[in-house]
Amino acid sequence: MGRMGSGTAALFALALLPSSAGAAEPYEGAWVTNLQDCGDDDGLTSLTVIDFKFDFDGKPVPMVDRYENHCRIEKKTSVGNDTTLSVTCFEFQDDLRRNINGEKATLKLSLASKDMLKIDGKPYLRCPAKGAKKKP
Repeated sequence: MGRMGSGTAALFALALLPSSAGAAEPYEGAWVTNLQDCGDDDGLTSLTVIDFKFDFDGKPVPMVDRYENHCRIEKKTSVGNDTTLSVTCFEFQDDLRRNINGEKATLKLSLASKDMLKIDGKPYLRCPAKGAKKKP
C-alpha cells in the first residue's frame, strides 16, 4: 500500500494548514464548493487545498491538492485579485514522488473576498478554521 488515499491526503493537508491569518497568499487554505465537504475524510469531494509550503516527504513544496489530483505549482503570475498557476498534476502521489505521468495545466484563481475564491470561474468557500483541526 504505497499510496495514501486521495481524499485522506487532501484532508491530511487540510489538518496541517495554518489558519488563513497565517497564510502567505490570501488564496492559500482549504476551499470547497459545499461547506459539508470541509470535514469529509475521504472520497470524491470538492475539497481543494492550496499551500505554498506543503510538507511533502519532509520538503516544502507548493501544491494544489484535490481528490485524485495532486498538482505541483511550477509558476504563479498575479495581476490584481487574479492569479494564474502553472501546475503539473498527478493522479497518484507515488507518480508525484517519481515525477512521472504528470500533466501540465493552468489554474486561474480570482479572489472575491477573504472567504470566497473562484477557481477556473467556479466559486469556492474557505473552510472554517475549526475544520482545519480535524484529523483523518
